[in-house]
Amino acid sequence: MTEVRYQVAGLDAAWPLLAELAWLAPARFAALLSALGDASLDALRRRFDAGFPGTGEVDDYAWFPAWLLVVKPALAGRFGEARVQRDRAASRATALLGEILRREHEGDQHELVSLRQEFSRLHAGLFEAYMATRKVQHR
Repeated sequence: MTEVRYQVAGLDAAWPLLAELAWLAPARFAALLSALGDASLDALRRRFDAGFPGTGEVDDYAWFPAWLLVVKPALAGRFGEARVQRDRAASRATALLGEILRREHEGDQHELVSLRQEFSRLHAGLFEAYMATRKVQHR
């Protein structure tokens, strides 16, 4: 279904299904990325492979949607359409990061602290990558 959505409507329309596939079947997600032959997806995959703070196993691809929000926060609205899998940390982290990005625009600093703490508990390495993109000085 994800491949058909991509072929018919393009990458932008396929993001929610790509996210769900990554969370539910990381190996199939990785195989689909290769099969699609999309230059922009291939470039993102190379960046992910080079910089994601994971184990290097195929299961790391479950975190691809959350990582993508760190490097391309404008996609948060597209991933907001994906059905969150509450029993999967990578899915919860993606939804949480979408909420964090929304709250950053609203300037709700108190709530941001709590949301960021929750995010850091889900994946400390990805949280550090996210914080490195913020102009926050730790003193």
